[in-house]
Amino acid sequence: MMRKTLSMIGMVLAFITIVNSFFTMGDTRPFFGFEMNIWVYRLIWLALFSIILNGYLKETKRVK
Repeated sequence: MMRKTLSMIGMVLAFITIVNSFFTMGDTRPFFGFEMNIWVYRLIWLALFSIILNGYLKETKRVK
């Protein structure tokens, strides 16, 4: 149960970060101290969201 809750929090955080990146101005964003292209930044956060979603779906399927 706790793992599913943490996964949900992680997905919401990643989603908010992706959406926020569309509304803030700038061509680059800092990511762990490195300036990177905004599209690479969004792609990394989308990959993190996908990985967390995949883990959440596996956990949900395992519990049933």
